[in-house]
Amino acid sequence: MEVNRLLKRNYSLLIKGILLRLVIFGVLCATPVVLAKTGTWDSPVLALLSVAGVLGFVLMAYRFPFALLSLRRCGKVLQEYPLEFRRGMSRKSESRTKYGTVFTVRVKADEPGGSPLLRAVDALERHRWPEGTEDGVWFAGDLPFGGVVVVPGSDTLLVVRPQDWDKFAREREQADAARVERAKRTLLAQRVR
Repeated sequence: MEVNRLLKRNYSLLIKGILLRLVIFGVLCATPVVLAKTGTWDSPVLALLSVAGVLGFVLMAYRFPFALLSLRRCGKVLQEYPLEFRRGMSRKSESRTKYGTVFTVRVKADEPGGSPLLRAVDALERHRWPEGTEDGVWFAGDLPFGGVVVVPGSDTLLVVRPQDWDKFAREREQADAARVERAKRTLLAQRVR
């Protein structure tokens, strides 16, 4: 799997999504002004369109940096760790947070005891479960620290962390210096969202 193509595609999807939202929210903000200036329709109800447009801009400005940071983290992980094929990934639960939908998943591993529950968040902050995870996924990272899951076919990137971060504290502390340094370079060593 070509990492640069994968990252380029996800950045492209992010930019296209932002541009589409800019157009939609811009039209929502501009429509009442244009209609009022042309005298076509002058109603206080039209102000609601502007309010919706402004709220859309605010929410987009709030969430866009998180998506950029997630893609940056994915890029670092994918450059540093090799992709390993895992037999599948199953969704156990999901919850909505201010960062998007957080899935609790289990990535199948060949090692005994190597399938901890993980928290997964779509790097582009989408709320849907990616199709095709049952057939196998690509994993890059170090399970006690977290990593990135790539779903074949859709090229969806999921940032994953151990569900119970503290449970793996001992394993992270016992990791050799090279492993810890690698996790720090990829921004996996610290606990986040």
